Amino acid sequence: MSSPKLSVILANYNVPADRFTSYPGDHLDIFGQIKAAGKQGIVKGVELIMGEGPDCINYKNRQDVKAALDVYGIEPIAILPITWGTDFVKGSLGAGDPVTRQKAIDLVKNAMDFAAEMNCPYVGQWPGQDGWDYFFEVDYQQLYETWVTGMQVLADHNPSIKLGIEPKPYEPRSFSFINTATKTLMLIRDIDRPNVGLTLDIGHSLYGHESLAEVVALAQMHGKKLFHLHMNDNYSDMDWDMAFGSVNFLRHVEFIYWLIRTGYDGWHSVDIFPYRTNPADTIFESMKWIESYYEFVEKIGMKKLAGLIEQRDSIAMMRFFRELMFR
Repeated sequence: MSSPKLSVILANYNVPADRFTSYPGDHLDIFGQIKAAGKQGIVKGVELIMGEGPDCINYKNRQDVKAALDVYGIEPIAILPITWGTDFVKGSLGAGDPVTRQKAIDLVKNAMDFAAEMNCPYVGQWPGQDGWDYFFEVDYQQLYETWVTGMQVLADHNPSIKLGIEPKPYEPRSFSFINTATKTLMLIRDIDRPNVGLTLDIGHSLYGHESLAEVVALAQMHGKKLFHLHMNDNYSDMDWDMAFGSVNFLRHVEFIYWLIRTGYDGWHSVDIFPYRTNPADTIFESMKWIESYYEFVEKIGMKKLAGLIEQRDSIAMMRFFRELMFR
């Protein structure tokens, strides 16, 4: 039986605000968040945002944070530099200004050094501000090339640290440069470094109208470039960051099947925005659904599901799941 490795972006234990209002609820500092995660027992890894805020990790609090995580047997599995923040409102590695591009490179290098010191294997990049809003705003070829060369510099800085690139169709830019999984895989191919791969936020792919299962299958074909997962759910119209398992079903069954089939052994990191639900409860329930999907797929049997694919008969597939679930 497969046992998925369960992690969470630690800041998810706080109630977030949106662009209209703030929501009631406790705002925990990083140590309160660690305590909330540790009490649940199910969380084995956390992603840590690197910065100076009270819910961030930095050089001043790193030893205390590591000690707090050790109390609960939780691993720091990812460091997240804020490459979407105030300094990068017109892009990070894709900024038109070379000074800004260098600032982004320096920031990610610093995060890599920090990760190495924390014995953390992974640095994630969500380039939220790399893109455009208007026509004739960017040179698309230059934008692509600066990302390739910038990532090569970063990858060579410490080949033992994995670097994940996380695509998203849009928001906060009207058009994100790193917008689809397939485009990211093309970029990764051209970067051509073994420690650069894909972070798949399944909610981003859902509203980008991608097939989650296909993304996994393609990413794992040559060199297993699926490095990391962010787990949530939505209605394929916006990045709602809902609890995993709350909307889609068969789509997630096929997704988990392909994770097992291709031997994915990375983390399943809950990434949600619990505006109106209890954060800890929402994280816990998402993780239980992840575990349940794995149990469901393996109870059906990988050979049976492979047989459905070989048939290429969609009605036979529908009949199979109807009889399995309702009889």
